[in-house]
Amino acid sequence: MRGMGRGVLLVDDDSDIAHLVDAVLSEDGYAVTILSDARIEAIQEAVTRLEPACMLLDGGVGSGYGASWESAALMAARSPAVPVIMFTAHGGASAEAMENTSERSQMAGFAAVLPKPFNLTELLRAVEIAIGESDRFDHSR
Repeated sequence: MRGMGRGVLLVDDDSDIAHLVDAVLSEDGYAVTILSDARIEAIQEAVTRLEPACMLLDGGVGSGYGASWESAALMAARSPAVPVIMFTAHGGASAEAMENTSERSQMAGFAAVLPKPFNLTELLRAVEIAIGESDRFDHSR
């Protein structure tokens, strides 16, 4: 375990999923903070306070991925950048992010896409990939 670089911010308003993800990641040595509020302001405040190594970002309330596209783009543009894993049950948003041809998907620059339902191996792999992204950003300065 590498210590401080293993903080994960989980933004999801489904407490059952949030607690499952928290349990799995915590057991694997990650420090998980759950944020049930997907508003951009709440995310920015949490990221400033926590400086997580990566973020699992659900689409929040409503259809599609909503304002989470913009939140992900803000995380990609900040310094240091916070790698974002798209974490959603919305198939259209997942497909758009994986194709990465739309302007908003390119601005978001997702480190990984984790569609719901997910399996635990996929969850751990997505976080490892994102943390690897985070480590790359940290050492490029």
